[in-house]
Amino acid sequence: MFFCFFLFLGTCGLLRVASAQTIYLDITKPSFQRIPIAVPDFKYMTPEQTQLAREMSDLLSNDLNISGVFRPLDRKGFLEDPQLMGLEASEIKFQDWSRQGADFLARCSYQVQGNSIKLDGRLFDVAGRKMVGTPKSYAGELRAWRQIVHAFADDIMMMLTGERGVFDTKIAYVQSVGSAKEIFYCDFDGNNPVQVTRDNSIALSPSWSPDQSQIAFVSYRDGTPKVYGINVFTNSSYLISGFPGMNITPAWRPGRNELAATLTKDGGQDIYLVSPTGQVIRKFGVGFGSSISVSPNWSPDGQKFAYVSNESGNPQIYTFDVTTGQKKRLTFSGNYNTSPAWSPKGDWIAYSGRDNGELNIFIIRPDGSENHALTHEGRNEAPRWSPDGRNIAYSSNKQGGSAIRIMYLNGTGDWQLTRQSGAQELPDWSPRRNRQ
Repeated sequence: MFFCFFLFLGTCGLLRVASAQTIYLDITKPSFQRIPIAVPDFKYMTPEQTQLAREMSDLLSNDLNISGVFRPLDRKGFLEDPQLMGLEASEIKFQDWSRQGADFLARCSYQVQGNSIKLDGRLFDVAGRKMVGTPKSYAGELRAWRQIVHAFADDIMMMLTGERGVFDTKIAYVQSVGSAKEIFYCDFDGNNPVQVTRDNSIALSPSWSPDQSQIAFVSYRDGTPKVYGINVFTNSSYLISGFPGMNITPAWRPGRNELAATLTKDGGQDIYLVSPTGQVIRKFGVGFGSSISVSPNWSPDGQKFAYVSNESGNPQIYTFDVTTGQKKRLTFSGNYNTSPAWSPKGDWIAYSGRDNGELNIFIIRPDGSENHALTHEGRNEAPRWSPDGRNIAYSSNKQGGSAIRIMYLNGTGDWQLTRQSGAQELPDWSPRRNRQ
């Protein structure tokens, strides 16, 4: 038996405004006001695919809205025809945009040739009446236009906060398909769901590799739980850990080609470090007597992991330092705390805990301080962080059946990500892709 147990800026977000003044914004506070930005329809430079002018603008607005940093303005108040207005600073009527309440203006044009598309994007500081940074150009296949818009949204975040967004990331999750459970993934905004496994069995615990190319998961397709991996580009699967007994709760180690997983190969239930080919690199020895140790989740530097143990009598969150071998109990409130997830900033650990009979998402500092709940209704489980530490994805039944939801770090901005039939649970948020 084992326990089944993932966009808001951190404590201070750094905004670099075009006036060269640096402002520190604590946007976790209720008093924070999102930055108003105007995103007119993109300007089409060729007569093909003109409907993309609105669709791409909608997507960019949605990205910036989800970020928690921006508040896209309602287009109904825009004064100019977006197909007639200019693209250069000398052509922008900054006074009009200022009257409409915009601090920034995202101005884009695109052209389609056959199956290819080219996008040019500019960000303008309305008060400063100038462009922020340099013009951005993107080119690719027409069918990949969403990825191109996401890339511009990433660059807007980089220009204004000093850090890329997470708009090119994916979220893996477990999807109920009839009596089976399969691994799926989708874009960070819930679009383009892709089925990864088709085993007609029970698949659990997806975990993204550091390079976003592999997903490790647990499958019962051979009768007993084993850890498998699958390449999301080739769809080729392979066995990672198939020792006798249980092989469960895999977690890729940041920056390394190895995983932590719970195994029972030596009789007890403990957490091991294994290679992608199943070689045992190390037994961590976090178990105590006949206790159960599961659900490892690494710190961003890969030197510690949080995990769940019942050595105190019921499931609690612990941390383990792989260098010193020291472990520490983290949670003391409640009698059922599971599914730890270490923030990529290293400053918080999220987990699911029973509170007044309900499961809710909590966050706690790695030293055990500032423990507090983020959710307060429904059954909320399996938190996982976005790679910038601004958002938390988790599974919840607060609106009926289980679905993947996203909220900001302070628990606000909650919205439903997945909307397929059947239950969706156990999310894992991918790292960012490397961009040239």
